[in-house]
Amino acid sequence: MRREPLIIGAGPAGCAAAITLARAGCHPVLIERASGPADKVCGDFLSADTIGRLRGFGVDPAALGGSVIGRVRLIHRDRVAEAALPFPALGLSRRVLDDALLRQASQAGAKVLAGRTVRHLTREFGAWSVEADNTPPMVADAVFLATGKHDLRDVPRPRSDHDAVGMKMYFILSPAAARRLGDATELTLFPGGYAGLQAAEDGRAVLCVAVRRAAFQGYGGGWTGLLAAIGRTSGRFPEMLAGAIPLLPRPLAVAGIPYGYQVRSAPDGLFRLGDQAAVIPSLTGDGMAIALHSGQAAARAWLEGAGAATYHRALNRTLAPQMGLARGLHSAMMDGLAQGAVVQAARLFPGLLRQAARHTRLRRVRPCGFRTRQ
Repeated sequence: MRREPLIIGAGPAGCAAAITLARAGCHPVLIERASGPADKVCGDFLSADTIGRLRGFGVDPAALGGSVIGRVRLIHRDRVAEAALPFPALGLSRRVLDDALLRQASQAGAKVLAGRTVRHLTREFGAWSVEADNTPPMVADAVFLATGKHDLRDVPRPRSDHDAVGMKMYFILSPAAARRLGDATELTLFPGGYAGLQAAEDGRAVLCVAVRRAAFQGYGGGWTGLLAAIGRTSGRFPEMLAGAIPLLPRPLAVAGIPYGYQVRSAPDGLFRLGDQAAVIPSLTGDGMAIALHSGQAAARAWLEGAGAATYHRALNRTLAPQMGLARGLHSAMMDGLAQGAVVQAARLFPGLLRQAARHTRLRRVRPCGFRTRQ
């Protein structure tokens, strides 16, 4: 008889796995390092696919106050390209969303251990051993790793030579800036990175910046210097933040984001989910859909007796088309020489923005069985 699986991380991926397993009659243990709702370095963008998946898990992001996002706006210096999104979208903070998903996981039957940081994850004698704060050691045949952009020391993702830095802040914009932003997700390109601004719930706006490590260090290695550098390349950017009230004591930050990473292999019984399985560039806004899909797919694979390798191969095949396009767009939008050409092309042919948005989505995948190990 198999032991109940352990899930490390209670974000969208971990909760999707927990809900799927619990609905199938299992009682997974969900371990989360945060003791309560917390903000995460994430763009807070929910595509139509993400919204549909969330509703399937019992969470309605519109009812949670998500702001309608209907347009994408691309900015480079004094040039602006804009187009309607080819699908409905919402802006909702991870603090609110993760809390709602965690409640659903608990109500479905998952055992939630909050405020427990996992210190060690090791494999011995065909089983996984998990050591977490204030918790006796736990043993499981399978572990679902859903720690997002943060690696566990014992099972890190491979590093890239082009690791990026991600930073995030919530603001109350001035009334004029809020009207100017409207229902758009606004992407400002600057040498070495891009900054995304959009509305979230409760009248707040979220600003997320992805920047190459070398560029970030060249701008002074701090939030103030980074914002100033972006403002020097775009007059609109400082205008949008003029009079804005920051809502966090300091920006959230994470370093070493391996954009474009996809898991190639994993030890037996270790199912990587969300950003632990694939890190799609932030500009696509599809990380949440991938997280939810991976959590559900991994849970279904385990329920059907398939191994982690089978699950990872299937996930990679599903993600390959959008990941390939997203990597190319990310490289162009990080490159100071290519950025101007990208925005000019989008100005001349607005349909390009819609096509880019459409083809960097997780393709619809019909539920299918995994081949059970013999």
